Amino acid sequence: MHIRLATKLVSTLSLALCGCCNPGAAAEYVIVPDDSELRVLVFRAGTLAGFGHNHVITTRALTGSVETGDAPAERRIDIRLPVDRLMVDDPAVRAEEGQAFSSETSEKDAQGTRRNMMGRKLLQADQFDEIRVFSDRISGELPDIVIDAEISLKGNTHRIQLPALVQMYENMLVATGTKSITHAELGLEPFTAAFGTMRVGEEMLFKYRVVATRSGEASR
Repeated sequence: MHIRLATKLVSTLSLALCGCCNPGAAAEYVIVPDDSELRVLVFRAGTLAGFGHNHVITTRALTGSVETGDAPAERRIDIRLPVDRLMVDDPAVRAEEGQAFSSETSEKDAQGTRRNMMGRKLLQADQFDEIRVFSDRISGELPDIVIDAEISLKGNTHRIQLPALVQMYENMLVATGTKSITHAELGLEPFTAAFGTMRVGEEMLFKYRVVATRSGEASR
């Protein structure tokens, strides 16, 4: 846990899973990039998979807002992330993800993987510089919710249901979740080489943590 986040949690004495003072009141929260993170675990496949590596893609450049309230019309999530801030195979992150990511990858390997990811078959970063996650359809009761999200990338929008565990504090919320998503669900084509004997697996594992402070509190 980051020191900054831990300090906020300790200082937030009025913990309440469904809000505080007036839990039904609508409020807007602003995402804190330094405390938020997206991780995407990508797995090797193919008959020669043993010669490749699993990869971890990360970013902490999440921006946007979360709106809360009892009425469905008051609930909204709008998150944006710049494509050029996606990192590949940060050694510290790989170590945190355990044995499946214990193989050593060189800086050259990471650069090559990132170049493929930014290319025409995947993110087309030269034409589309941002990924957006938007939803005004949020169901469930705190702390467990389901976000019916529209994920926009490469000029197309794809609908994905994202589970999240949401903890509400006096002036802050923390949402975490894990979701398996295929390349096809996002309109992407997995990287392949050597006539498909070395390739990226169709399924990816998304891990996300979004920390947001009540509007007007972030600068205090």
